[in-house]
Amino acid sequence: MLTLAKEGLLSTLGYVGGHWRPAVDGATFDVVNPADGGVVARVADYGADEAADAIAAAEAALPAWRAALPKERSDLLRRWHDLVLQHQEDLARILTAEQGKPLAEARGEILYGTSFIEWFAEEGKRIYGDTMTVPGRDKHILVVKQPVGVVAAITPWNFPNAMITRKIAPALAAGCKVIVKPSEETPLSALALMVLAEEAGMPAGVLNVLATTKAAAVGGRLMAVIGRAQGVLHRLDGGGQAADAAKRCDLEGAVFGTGWQRAFHRLRGRRYRCGRGGAIGGEVQ
Repeated sequence: MLTLAKEGLLSTLGYVGGHWRPAVDGATFDVVNPADGGVVARVADYGADEAADAIAAAEAALPAWRAALPKERSDLLRRWHDLVLQHQEDLARILTAEQGKPLAEARGEILYGTSFIEWFAEEGKRIYGDTMTVPGRDKHILVVKQPVGVVAAITPWNFPNAMITRKIAPALAAGCKVIVKPSEETPLSALALMVLAEEAGMPAGVLNVLATTKAAAVGGRLMAVIGRAQGVLHRLDGGGQAADAAKRCDLEGAVFGTGWQRAFHRLRGRRYRCGRGGAIGGEVQ
């Protein structure tokens, strides 16, 4: 049993449009402690419908959040930063329970994660434009930086706290709205961060969290809608570098290219190898 000073940090519902809600179909999935195999929590398993709702909520929040003064956004991020620091121990215990990292390292990750919030809270007040020289006497070029729209952030299991803050803090500081899809193995850290963001005063729809095992359905909906609207879909693999397995089937090269010094990824007890014609086969090990 995971004991926390602030019990409300262990949320098992997703967060869409300012509301904590179960999956539409009532589905859940288990978050397992890798140290002992025990179930830490059963979390709402979102799908394409919830992804569509999150996109709609984020788009509805666009005008007000984009129009907010940079200092207003900065102040909110600073409040969030302070709350994360205040609850460092609880967040570290959640991280260790779901990810398996030693508690001392988990505490360090929480501090590392808060540094991104603090940095971009300050840098968000200094989003300056530019003037550029041109070859003509009758022209001037002015560059104005504006929020790009809705940002979808897909985060890995190995840094379930810091990789979230690293992605969403700059987006929020710039005036963008964010939809976070954490790893299905470590969603509790993302949901705990959302609890504190809500407590800090995050407006409805500006930050949404989709916990799911239905990555294809949720990711497909995010790519289809956000990509068409010229938003940003930001994902990192476990090695911290972008990878696109859909465009090439050189999985061994992809593994080495992302920093993993192995010829194969082992995913849930299976070893995957490329076959002829782009097929991907797997065998149980």
